[in-house]
Amino acid sequence: MNTVVIALVTQEKSFPADTVSSGIKVTLGDSSQTLAAAPYVATFENVGAGEHAITAVAVDANGANLGDVITGSVTIAEPAPAPVVEPAQ
Repeated sequence: MNTVVIALVTQEKSFPADTVSSGIKVTLGDSSQTLAAAPYVATFENVGAGEHAITAVAVDANGANLGDVITGSVTIAEPAPAPVVEPAQ
């Protein structure tokens, strides 16, 4: 299994005065984390091989999206097979 680290670069955005932001929700496959403060870095452990969708979006205190969802993907390769060492002749 693998560890995937996602670092986000953000841009300041204004919201209506009564909006309470809870941070940025980052999702990798079926797992998600809400990052409350910069630096926005999400670490996902035990990620299996294959292609995984990544999304990130600012969310309010109720979990509602505050802007556009940013999407991407990452592909984790299968581990290389262990080398076969032949005994010396």
